[in-house]
Amino acid sequence: MALPARNIHDETASLIARHRPGLALAQGFYTSDTVYADDIERIIMQDWHFAGLAGEIPDPGDFMLFELLDESVILSRGADGMIHALANVCRHRGSRVCLDQRGTARRFTCPYHAWVYDLDGSLRSARLMGDDLDRAALGLKKVPMELFHGMIFVSFAARPTSFAAIRAELDPVLAPFALERTKIACRKSYPVAANWKLLVENYNECYHCAPAHPEFRRAHLTHMDAARIQPFNAAMAPRAAALGIATDYIDKVGALCPEGSVDYTFSRHSLYDGCATGSEDGQPLAPLLGNLAGYDNAASDLYVGLLNPMLIYNDHVVIYRFIPDGKDRSIHEIIWLVREDAESGKDYHPDRLTWLWDVTTIADKAIIEDNQKGVASRYYDPGPLAEMEAYTARFLATYLDRLARHPQGANE
Repeated sequence: MALPARNIHDETASLIARHRPGLALAQGFYTSDTVYADDIERIIMQDWHFAGLAGEIPDPGDFMLFELLDESVILSRGADGMIHALANVCRHRGSRVCLDQRGTARRFTCPYHAWVYDLDGSLRSARLMGDDLDRAALGLKKVPMELFHGMIFVSFAARPTSFAAIRAELDPVLAPFALERTKIACRKSYPVAANWKLLVENYNECYHCAPAHPEFRRAHLTHMDAARIQPFNAAMAPRAAALGIATDYIDKVGALCPEGSVDYTFSRHSLYDGCATGSEDGQPLAPLLGNLAGYDNAASDLYVGLLNPMLIYNDHVVIYRFIPDGKDRSIHEIIWLVREDAESGKDYHPDRLTWLWDVTTIADKAIIEDNQKGVASRYYDPGPLAEMEAYTARFLATYLDRLARHPQGANE
């Protein structure tokens, strides 16, 4: 259960009305406290967020917390083997029930007044409250949750968008990688002094990659224009097909998703010849994922929601989380996945696994923080987007569409 989003502020509505397609966003979208408040309620709280892997809580009684801004969610594996997403708020007087980040428990006991909840959130006992208490109505509130290829996503929306379309389209496309049989190998967070949208905009374009990321350019072609990349992708297609990897998503930039669907898109692109994966030398970093029998020297971009882009190589996965932490503060989190049976120090080495995207993100942090300083200037005026910023244009269109519309379940 989640609270509905409130109505949009007049200042935000005015900025949306004045936006000109094909241009960057106006200054107020990055600097206004009012817009930031609307972003949180109408975008962040309405979207889906990667919360962890099902494999992190494999057995009944296992739990972990997912926290975003002021919200805390208990993800628990129940006695029935099912995963439950529960608001970490006691139904008595609102205390946090679970204080440990992860662990194993038979039940959850609120540390304030000792109300006891089962793993599925149902109220087991409420000491000294009397026999007339309606315990069935006082379980921990459920938080919307979806399990997608072993990845847990949660939303705080009253009526969250559906995963039906993404499952129908991408289940067979993702099957060869067996993402449900991966584990977290490394996790890093990078604080960025900038509005969250600048992080997302930067990630979604490689117009900046040629001047800013020499390490990235060793393996990835996406810093080049589409005409120069096309021959590499054409040569990659038969290699991908031989491995059972879908080839009809090469160079694809999806339109806005169906009404009521989670925002998603998928594409696959070639790496440079001789580069098996995204590494310092182009050589493999970990055991092949899932059912793959080799390398097609390529990578896939997968987006599930606006804030959870992923890069799927044949031997590892890189998940990004863009987390607002204030109007001009954000956290860029990166999570590296490898096959579930891979052993650190033997099958993969963390320093090698994380090298490319660590050095790239450190450079991006500097770029984005300078970008924030620029958009805050009295001289800032939105400029035109380049053809290589197609994904950024898609994000801006999606963002403005979601910001402007009346969320399902919102207060009338």
